[in-house]
Amino acid sequence: MYVDRNFMRDAGCYTVGYYDPDGKFHPESDHDTAEEAAKRVHYLNGGKDNN
Repeated sequence: MYVDRNFMRDAGCYTVGYYDPDGKFHPESDHDTAEEAAKRVHYLNGGKDNN
């Protein structure tokens, strides 16, 4: 399952990725807004692409 993480709250960087079974985070993409990151997470988890 893909998730988003806000690494730099003040900088506005939202990173999408997943955690492996050992708990290591693997980044997939970076986004400027939480909304963009949420849309990418939704798509990667099998949701419809609503661009």
